[in-house]
Amino acid sequence: MADTTGRQPPISPLGAFGRSLILPGWGQLEVGRPARGAFYFAAESVFLFMVFKSDARLSAAKEELPPNEERISNRTGQRENWIVLAGFIAFLSGLDAWVSTQFWDFEPSIGPPADGSVGIALGFKVDFP
Repeated sequence: MADTTGRQPPISPLGAFGRSLILPGWGQLEVGRPARGAFYFAAESVFLFMVFKSDARLSAAKEELPPNEERISNRTGQRENWIVLAGFIAFLSGLDAWVSTQFWDFEPSIGPPADGSVGIALGFKVDFP
C-alpha cells in the first residue's frame, strides 16, 4: 500500500479481513474502529446464539412421538437460515475491516457550510504527492 504521508495502517487489509473473518469485529478493533467492531461482534453473537437455539428446537422436534415431518423440516430450514446469516455477517465484518484498513486515516468532517448558508457540509482532506 503506497503511503505518501509517511503513516502506515496498523495492520494490512488482508490481515484485518482474516481477523474479522475468524472473529467478527477483531479487524475493526485493530484498525481503531471499536464501535464498528462491537457491532459486528454483537451481531455474530446473536446469530450464533440463534443457531444453537434453533438446533435445540430441531433436536426436540426429532424426539417427538409421533414424528412430525413438517415441523422437523421447518426447524431444519430455520437452523440453515441462521447458519447462513452467521456466515454472512462474518464475511461482511471481514469486508468492512478490509475497507476500514484502506481508509483508516480518512477523517471526514460534517458541519455547517463555511459560507454561513443553511445546510450541512461534508469536508475531507486529500493529499497529493
